[in-house]
Amino acid sequence: MFLFVGVLNGQVILPTPETAFELQHNFNPEVIKTKGIKKITFDIIDKNDYEVAVDKSLTENYEFTAEGMLARYYYTSISKIVEKQVTRVGRKGQRFSETFNEYVFDTVSTSYFYSAGRLILKRFHNGLNYYESRYYRYDSAGNLTKELRFKETNNSQNPSVFILGNQVLLSEDSFQYQKYSSGQVKCTFLNNENRPYKERITNYDSLGRKKTVSEHYTAASWIMQEMMFEYSGKDLAVAKFEGNANKMVRLKNTYEFDENKELYTEKQYRDSVLLKEISYVTSRADTLLSSIVIRDPINKTIRIVKLRYDLGMIGKSDR
Repeated sequence: MFLFVGVLNGQVILPTPETAFELQHNFNPEVIKTKGIKKITFDIIDKNDYEVAVDKSLTENYEFTAEGMLARYYYTSISKIVEKQVTRVGRKGQRFSETFNEYVFDTVSTSYFYSAGRLILKRFHNGLNYYESRYYRYDSAGNLTKELRFKETNNSQNPSVFILGNQVLLSEDSFQYQKYSSGQVKCTFLNNENRPYKERITNYDSLGRKKTVSEHYTAASWIMQEMMFEYSGKDLAVAKFEGNANKMVRLKNTYEFDENKELYTEKQYRDSVLLKEISYVTSRADTLLSSIVIRDPINKTIRIVKLRYDLGMIGKSDR
């Protein structure tokens, strides 16, 4: 496989071809390691246009290893909204009722485990009793050769402690690679019966960066999915996706950087319609990302995210 030749930008969040269309943020491990960041907390406030911002105590939390790799990602989600009514007494003795919402939260989490710098296990927990894990195996060249997906049970009475009980195999995929001298790699996907069901062809440029990724399915040859990437200097500038697995969908993300190579604007499109415009605000004092503003022009909403850092150092407080 070709190695991705990146540049160490100062930004905490770093868009890459591998994570361009994922919902979860991708962090720059070199910056996380260099800055000694142990944890980043996103404090989230949602606001509708022409309305007062509502703080629902939503958070996202990212914990990191000493090497700057993501160790755990967890977030609060609203599982239930309880409408409550209270009776109050005014200054003149009059009684009136007030109605407010009380939110009940679940904590959804994913834990990541590494060996020799490679992800070997990713475990998802839905906040209740469901655990799903993916185990990864690699060859001597670092290529992913097998992914096993299990439903698991936790024998611990404490949900913050995981003691593995039984496992039920949900799927088993294997991967075979064929490298071509023209900067092209073909990966064949095989199911648990060792039968091929998909082929992925990746083309790289002279710097080893992904230019196109095309997928074709064996059982449904009419299904095609393709990703295309463009760069500005050494930074990812445009990521595109086209696929017809259900109906034809076209996605496009664009990224803009300032003169300091800091990411400051991201735009997400579907079928040429702007879905989200994301602004990244960096603190000039410590060059760390301080806030993210996500504008949804269709639903006319704004999400404001404030970042708090735990540097894990004596004498340093969260900011």
